[in-house]
Amino acid sequence: MQISKYFKPEALMFAAFLATLPIYSPNQLLFETELLQRAAYMPAFANTLLGASVVLGVAVAIVSARGRLAVILRGGVVLVASVAYVAGYALFALAAGLESFAQPIFGVTAGLLLAVSTVVLSVAWGAYLAQFNLRQALLWLAVMVGVAALVELLLSSVTFAVGLIVLAVLVPLSCLMPCWLAWRGRLIAVREAGEAESRSAPTLGAMAQLRQIAQVVAMPFVGLMVFAFMMGARKFVLFDVVHMEVLGCVLGAVVVLPICLMRTRVPLIYRVLVPLFALLLIFLNCFPASTGPLWFAAWMSYAFYGAVAILALAGLVAAAHASEFSPGLIFGTAVAGFSGCSLLGVIAAQTVLFQIEGGGPALLVVSTLYFVYLLASALLAPWKRDRGDIVLEEGADAAKAAPVRDVAARCEELADACGLTPREGEILGYLGRGHGIAFVADALVISESTVRTHVKSIYKKLGVNSREELVSKVSEE
Repeated sequence: MQISKYFKPEALMFAAFLATLPIYSPNQLLFETELLQRAAYMPAFANTLLGASVVLGVAVAIVSARGRLAVILRGGVVLVASVAYVAGYALFALAAGLESFAQPIFGVTAGLLLAVSTVVLSVAWGAYLAQFNLRQALLWLAVMVGVAALVELLLSSVTFAVGLIVLAVLVPLSCLMPCWLAWRGRLIAVREAGEAESRSAPTLGAMAQLRQIAQVVAMPFVGLMVFAFMMGARKFVLFDVVHMEVLGCVLGAVVVLPICLMRTRVPLIYRVLVPLFALLLIFLNCFPASTGPLWFAAWMSYAFYGAVAILALAGLVAAAHASEFSPGLIFGTAVAGFSGCSLLGVIAAQTVLFQIEGGGPALLVVSTLYFVYLLASALLAPWKRDRGDIVLEEGADAAKAAPVRDVAARCEELADACGLTPREGEILGYLGRGHGIAFVADALVISESTVRTHVKSIYKKLGVNSREELVSKVSEE
């Protein structure tokens, strides 16, 4: 397992981007005391930021689905977005420090600047992180999210002046890597190289691609959206000192780090371990109010969502790595969804239902519904796998009985001899060991329909008509 094969230390700059990402409200804790006194400013800023991020994220996703991602990743575009990111935070800081800048018009301006720059920089960072496969992405994102959360804890505990100095370093740092790579054309070059693998697949519309993305990363992505909603609806502060959204990300990173080093397939983590943890939380939530187990479940839920957020980000990065979907489609959709759910949470917090006991009971219902969804998905997964896969009998048994190293070597020989593409050779390695369509889709973080398209091409190039014939061909001396 070569986790660090493609890792470069400068990738840790992504932690600076996570620590300053404006659509994640804990990143604004530094300005909380000053801006709470600016009653007219914050609604104008927050509503503009979240609403514009939804619209722009959807627009970027549509443009990228039509094959125009190169327009977004051009050096000039990313450079302008970086300048807008710095300018937006400068206006935000001025509003916190000077009352003359705490007018709604400045809030709208800062919100628009940060919304545009957030969407573009998220896509640029996504294109860069697409060099990681699923296991690599899970490890390094756990590190980056944990570091970013620790920085947020630091910023929430220092004076405003010290925090501004730290922020003045973090904001430009978060733009440096994508701006440099885009200016040199490396982001576009990387995407063009990766997308060459999927050009044989049929071109799909934006909605069809979104449906396929849902097949690949639905479970953790829904958890990320629920987390965004909860974050917008209620702020849970532990001992009146630590914001649980931040501490939850620290604990989530601590939980994910050892798990991602396990030899088991990564999709099993959120197909088995995550539903089991959800079942435990459902059990703890059944205890009466004001009891220890219910209080424990309340703050452990944030650790759970922190871990799920890391899984979701890793799944999105791995989907971009697979080159089936454009980074613009993946991360534009993610920014739009996260911003939209956060905005819904803010709106829900103003309703009568969420005024009861600080919104605790309402959010408990939301969390429980997500936990039930996780359990239902885990229970239905084997049934879906049985329906989607053709069960191999003697051929599969023969392949699995052979040493894995011999099968892999034989698949590499066939791939070279028959002119298979790198992705087709990768899929052949799984098919040669008797694995089915659903297993391959999980392992490579691509949709089952894309696997089937590659399998048809593999059959044609190898001169076989069924998977039994393919496995037999692999098993031949």
